[in-house]
Amino acid sequence: MMLDTLMFGLVSWIFGLAVLYLVIRLAVRHAIKDADGRRAAERPRNSA
Repeated sequence: MMLDTLMFGLVSWIFGLAVLYLVIRLAVRHAIKDADGRRAAERPRNSA
């Protein structure tokens, strides 16, 4: 019974950390994309 509780807690922590990692990774990806878009909008265009 003690081992079952320990395993459940361990699996719960691993699952929670994996979800947190994926959410942070997705947020960073979107932030970089947004920053690139803003930088491209501020960049002067060459009209040659």
